Amino acid sequence: MGGGYLLIILILLVVTNGITYGASQLTSESVSYQKKDGELTTVKSALDELITKSSKVDDLEEKAKVYKYAYLYDVAKVGDYVDYNAGDWKDSSKMPTENGSFGGYNAGTSKNASVEKCGGGTTNLNGWRVLSKNEKTKTVTIVHAGEPECYYHEYRDSNTGVINLDNRAKEYMNEYAQSSRSIKKEDIETITPQSNTLRMIGDWYWLATVYSNYDLYSVYASGIINGGGNSYAFGYRPVVELKSSVFTPGKGTDMFSQDAWQLVEMK
Repeated sequence: MGGGYLLIILILLVVTNGITYGASQLTSESVSYQKKDGELTTVKSALDELITKSSKVDDLEEKAKVYKYAYLYDVAKVGDYVDYNAGDWKDSSKMPTENGSFGGYNAGTSKNASVEKCGGGTTNLNGWRVLSKNEKTKTVTIVHAGEPECYYHEYRDSNTGVINLDNRAKEYMNEYAQSSRSIKKEDIETITPQSNTLRMIGDWYWLATVYSNYDLYSVYASGIINGGGNSYAFGYRPVVELKSSVFTPGKGTDMFSQDAWQLVEMK
């Protein structure tokens, strides 16, 4: 309790409203004081207000611990599907044929779905999967399960290619996302074996990692990392880091009827 309240109990004689009381006569209802806003209140009223506020805090803490919700970080595993929705394409774009261009999708189709073919293969993987988890920040990073669009890279400045790929990922952010980028070589190297469908999607796709001054790394349909690639339209795989405040009520299904963690943000 505040020091002011203790002093009230310790004082032997207190003058209140012009009347002198003995210590034995003091009660929380008989002692009044003026609050900062000028309102006159009693010690009892102040204590009741504090108790009420404390109860509200306890209620909020209990709500945050409700068993039907859990931090996504605590329950989701690498490779799990997450019911994340990046929205729909607002326009159409043909298969890219010029350096630094994206395309291969149609207006009204979902960004969560894959285009069938970009490089030397085909894919039917849709939705979003857990790529990694950060123990320090308690965040979950997800990656498109397939390839929502294609990107064309010629034999030119590879650093610009990386920037293009990373910047494009902003197209896939929603209210649960705190950052975005393209998938990179170091991401793929943590996924073993190479036959894992988190790595091997059935088509070729770019990695936002420089191989040489003019080449980018890419991944074959078989899941093998290719050291150098240019003048091709390969698949593009965006990566999104979710906020640490993202919870889940459990698993359900995503828009593709896949078993996926549902998302809720607690503020």
